[in-house]
Amino acid sequence: MRGEALSKRTKIDTANLERGMYVAQLDRPWLETPFIFHGFEVREDSELKLLRKFCRHVYIDIGRCSLPQDRVRKALEKPDREAALQGGRAGEATSSSFVGRLMRLVTQLDPTGTVAARLADHRHYRNVVPTRKEAPQAIRAFDGAVATMTDVLVHVRKGAGVDVEKVQAAVQPVVDSILRNQDAMAWLVYLRKREEYAHHHSVACAVWAVILGRHLGFERQGLETLAMGGMLLDIGKARLPDSLLQRDSELSPAEYEAVKKHVHYGVEMVRLTPGINADVLDMIGGHHERADGSGYPRGLKGADIPVFARIGGLVDCYDAMISHRPWARARSPYDAVREINALAGVQFQPEMVEQFVQALGMFPTGSIVETNTGEVGIVIEQNRVRRLRPVVMLVLDAAKQRLAEHHLLDLRRRPSDQRQQDACWIVRGHEAGAFGLDPKNYFVG
Repeated sequence: MRGEALSKRTKIDTANLERGMYVAQLDRPWLETPFIFHGFEVREDSELKLLRKFCRHVYIDIGRCSLPQDRVRKALEKPDREAALQGGRAGEATSSSFVGRLMRLVTQLDPTGTVAARLADHRHYRNVVPTRKEAPQAIRAFDGAVATMTDVLVHVRKGAGVDVEKVQAAVQPVVDSILRNQDAMAWLVYLRKREEYAHHHSVACAVWAVILGRHLGFERQGLETLAMGGMLLDIGKARLPDSLLQRDSELSPAEYEAVKKHVHYGVEMVRLTPGINADVLDMIGGHHERADGSGYPRGLKGADIPVFARIGGLVDCYDAMISHRPWARARSPYDAVREINALAGVQFQPEMVEQFVQALGMFPTGSIVETNTGEVGIVIEQNRVRRLRPVVMLVLDAAKQRLAEHHLLDLRRRPSDQRQQDACWIVRGHEAGAFGLDPKNYFVG
């Protein structure tokens, strides 16, 4: 190999992986591992440990490695140490699925990972019905989930257990709706959850989690797990006194410590409940952990935080940002997305934030936006390829006067080059209520 140009994608034994290498493909399906991103740069020793635990070989993309090429070359020249490692991880790296076993065989004859990539390819979802057609189903699903959580919390506060079957039944229509058209549910959540933060926050977290999971290609079972985890993220708060939950001022250090116990309470309430899997427990128990170790209750860092917990923490934070609370003003979805972006690499995994922003769009559905022409509208549909070019329903003209008839502006069909005469783009996002607009008046029609 010395003196030869390295192939763009090359197989390497995980024993020889180093930080700075870009893992483009695994030797097994991505969703059978803790890594939900289909390609990432290894940055932490904990990621190396997980890769060696779950995989025997991976494929690295040479062009995307930050490690110098001579270091990459030396690593690739090292002999496989698989035999030496098998004793310590026997059974761990062996996939029980047919696809996993087949991929093991393919890696022996597939140095570029092309065939393996096809076998492990994740699902790609798209909206199959228009946003407005899905709106009535989204309303029924969302309102049904809110009613269920209200009922569940009433019984929990009286000392009863969590009715998991009832929650499971409520998440089914939510997942169905998001699979048909995620924009309808995203818009609805943005409108409805402000009415009563406590109950709507749980359902909203479930929705954002499923939208992210849909974007990542999770199968149905994984999406339902995300929805269950989102619905139950804060179930432990049912054991906290109302005086803490209804405070409209800053908590004292002692009160804050008391509120933090809701994580422990939540895990204990559902830990032994039939129908609750380990990923749901991870979401409940880890949604306040942060990538830099600043979270609670365990102060986990980076890859030590379970994947479903990372998702739970991100959607919980985002929904809190765009919600009206006694002690904090709601941010616009655009401002919340920008703030989440600023937290990437600090509180949240950068790749997770990137995927979340791609799933929601820089201007999330339901946002009030202003174009370079001065016109104002509401985002009603995302562009899955160009995230800054959504479909906007224009409701105000350049003078900020109500239009007699609303018309759609599909930014995908307009040039973004400012040198072109009919170029159009979004210049800013506005808070809900800006210009006296209430997006819910335009949701169904």
